[in-house]
Amino acid sequence: FKACSITTDEMDLFQYWLYTPANPTENMPLIVYLHGASGKGDDLNLITSADDFPKYLQSGEFGDVRAYVIIPQLSSTQKGWSSIDDSLYSLIRKTVSEFSIDENNISLAGFSMGGTGTWNFVLSYPTLFARIAPLSGSAKGVLKQVSVLNEIPVWAFVGSADTVITPNSSEEMVFALKKAGGTAYITVFDSADHVSVPSLTWLDETINLVDWLINLSE
Repeated sequence: FKACSITTDEMDLFQYWLYTPANPTENMPLIVYLHGASGKGDDLNLITSADDFPKYLQSGEFGDVRAYVIIPQLSSTQKGWSSIDDSLYSLIRKTVSEFSIDENNISLAGFSMGGTGTWNFVLSYPTLFARIAPLSGSAKGVLKQVSVLNEIPVWAFVGSADTVITPNSSEEMVFALKKAGGTAYITVFDSADHVSVPSLTWLDETINLVDWLINLSE
């Protein structure tokens, strides 16, 4: 688990965490994870201090994850993930070029602002990702783009008591994707509020989202 940074056309300093699996082999999967609002800033430790996937990954909660993982940080000057689409894409391409990554096995996930970013970023690069998992994100901006996304397996996670980002748009999007013949699932945590969703998702061994993201539990 290593702190890294690159320079892009949009950003002089684009910081991110890089997780490298032990004894990596050829054609490893890649997981891209977008943090929520509490991770915004210029200190990467903000990302790993929240009860969310980066913290669990850093602490070894999942054991040796058999994939590379990049967790970029949105700077304090940026409003949301959609404002740095090009930088995100550049980071992914850089990672793919530096390591032996299976370009057909890149997945995208994120929580809250990052969940919304997941819905939106995949719309910009629909052929880039093998599957996506938006947690507590808003799909309002993509509800009319079902035809673009219905080839990508989706697993969304929401809390029924979420008042920060209500689960309605994710539910509507998953329903629309299923209706269009797509592979889409949604897990609704009964009575769960916004901040409870990451721990309920990532720490549930029956869900085992990490394995789903790297295509070990299809």
